[in-house]
Amino acid sequence: MKEKICIIGQSGGPTAVINASLYYLVKEAKNAGFNKIYGMFYGIEGLLQEKIIRLDFLLDCGKLDKIVNRPSSFLGSCRFKLNSFKDKSNLICILEKLYITDMFYIGGNDSMDTILQLSLCAREFGSKINFIGIPKTIDNDLIGTYYCPGYLSACKYILTSLEEIYLDSNVYDDKSVTIVELMGRDTGWLAASASLLNTAEQKKVDLIYLPEIAFDLKYFIANIKKLLKHKKHLLVVVSEGIKDEFGNLYSLPQNECEDSFGHNTNTGCGNVLRKYIQKELSIKAKSIELGILQRCAGHIQSEVDIINTQKFAHKAIELSLDNESGVFVGSYIDDNSQLKLNKVDISLVANKTKKVPTDWIDSKNGQISEDYIKYINKIFTYKRLYD
Repeated sequence: MKEKICIIGQSGGPTAVINASLYYLVKEAKNAGFNKIYGMFYGIEGLLQEKIIRLDFLLDCGKLDKIVNRPSSFLGSCRFKLNSFKDKSNLICILEKLYITDMFYIGGNDSMDTILQLSLCAREFGSKINFIGIPKTIDNDLIGTYYCPGYLSACKYILTSLEEIYLDSNVYDDKSVTIVELMGRDTGWLAASASLLNTAEQKKVDLIYLPEIAFDLKYFIANIKKLLKHKKHLLVVVSEGIKDEFGNLYSLPQNECEDSFGHNTNTGCGNVLRKYIQKELSIKAKSIELGILQRCAGHIQSEVDIINTQKFAHKAIELSLDNESGVFVGSYIDDNSQLKLNKVDISLVANKTKKVPTDWIDSKNGQISEDYIKYINKIFTYKRLYD
């Protein structure tokens, strides 16, 4: 076999299992006979400064084993938009100088744009480097995937937290509304998971709102009023990205900044709704943001997530051995309800977003349909802790 030398990067927001993806990718590459395995510190931004490390050395001495259950990004990360021809050509030159045959990038939507740009640039330059994307995002919003590693660990943390918040919010005799704001700038996959806490016998989460459908304050207050006639304490879950009918964020000040990919860095819709409830209904209301804990709760990783990071890593190495480039490790459910992995053209994934189907959402009444439950039950089971 021709000498194989690869480099691996982690990009975008971390997850509780992104380091498991890294570990198993290094291990699979080593088992496949790769001669050298590099890591890039701080994604392509660090690679432009030639900040690299030999990951195979760390694997050989046992230092890499400890990262499997460690959250955050072991190699560091970046949110760097690869726009200029100069940056693209410099990256190709750096990779060629290291005799890299394969570059693996673990990331989300924007990271896959990096894979797309570099694979196109390499083709233009006549470079034979393979560029392969591996999914990572708690948002679960990558096209070409049934689910993304990291999502289930985030769901597990969210569901556990919501159960405990539910119990705490029922402590006092006065009527109250507790709003829990979850991550989800453009999609509501995380918020939808809250529906797993509801059964025919008991509803722990009363209202759930996702950004896929416009949020209407009138219906929201009407639902609160109606529910408070039968319950003293309400628990409401909202995605941070909820918008009105004109596309305006409930949480975003007029002068809010955007990141390098043009995404609003919005939070705070829970507080907007809290103030509105207090003003309209004159009752006790509180807002809780779970924030970055959703993506870094390593103590509550999903075992399914961990198992699947190894499968995704194995498939990525398989694609590299087939000399595939400009591709992404996708996933789907087969006829036997088993998760299968496949090759997806990166152009179908980069800068695109997989939304929660709108027919799964009853925004007027703040409810999620059984379709989501059927979807998630094929890959994940959550046992309520405090029944």
